[in-house]
Amino acid sequence: MSSCDNGGTEEHLIIMSWNVQNLFDDVDNGTEYREFDPGLGDWNYDCFNRKASALADVITSSVAGGPDVVLLQEIENDNALRHLNENCLKASSYSYRLFFPTENSAVGTGVLSRFPVESANSHTVNCGGEVKGRNISMFQITLPETGELMVIYINHWKSKLGGAEETEIYRIAAAELLSDLIRQRLDQQSVGILAAGDFNESHDEFSRIGEAYPTAIIAGRLSGSEELELYNPWSDSECSGSYSYKSEWETIDQFFLSSEFFDGEGWDYSGFNTTVLEFNSSSEGFPLGWQASTGAGCSDHFPILLELSMSG
Repeated sequence: MSSCDNGGTEEHLIIMSWNVQNLFDDVDNGTEYREFDPGLGDWNYDCFNRKASALADVITSSVAGGPDVVLLQEIENDNALRHLNENCLKASSYSYRLFFPTENSAVGTGVLSRFPVESANSHTVNCGGEVKGRNISMFQITLPETGELMVIYINHWKSKLGGAEETEIYRIAAAELLSDLIRQRLDQQSVGILAAGDFNESHDEFSRIGEAYPTAIIAGRLSGSEELELYNPWSDSECSGSYSYKSEWETIDQFFLSSEFFDGEGWDYSGFNTTVLEFNSSSEGFPLGWQASTGAGCSDHFPILLELSMSG
């Protein structure tokens, strides 16, 4: 791919998706994870600001001028997102900010955008009559130059905590919901659709487990999306991965793009990459996760970057 080195020019548009590994503010709300609870431990404004500043350094260093749209997972609340935007990313000029909470979850998802946000909503993931996992949230933006509408779905699916096979039903439920949402939207109008986020399983998950049981993503395709034309950049990428588990690379942070980004008109897909910098990676080349005890590191995920370019 191209190096994604032109952010926000007339010819290029960059979108980042990143699980930031728990950005909690310094307000005691009683719902925090213990290590980020100002009422229980050592978490305070200095820790919060240091973490947010480290994240901002990665975002602004990822491409010249910073990405045009930033999709974030594991944000505690809008206050944490506001601080990141207004205090740490002030020079990046993200005029639009959205936070999507999930009931009974300590973290949600967030959006920073230079482009106007037209509408937004969230959808609960239902599995066997039980609401399980974080919401799948949607927002629409108007792209520059062409005025095209772009629909983006942000995902943070159920983790494998409790067992990969045992929790797979919840990720399958999320995949089928996402497929239905995309299908319904495309039935309404021809529009560019992007699904992004932390899917908590790799694009080749089915083959990784030796095809032992059905998975939510098989060969880069979402369960329930058989008739949809969705492209997953990991299928052709030379990048090692965005996350590591026991020193093994995984591709759990992903993009899925509809066919409208390959029609030769307006904004089309032109590249994919991960953001690997000296200060956000370990000596072994893996993501350098945040260390609450030392205040060092950034996130245990690398950001992923999507590049769109003007056709013609």
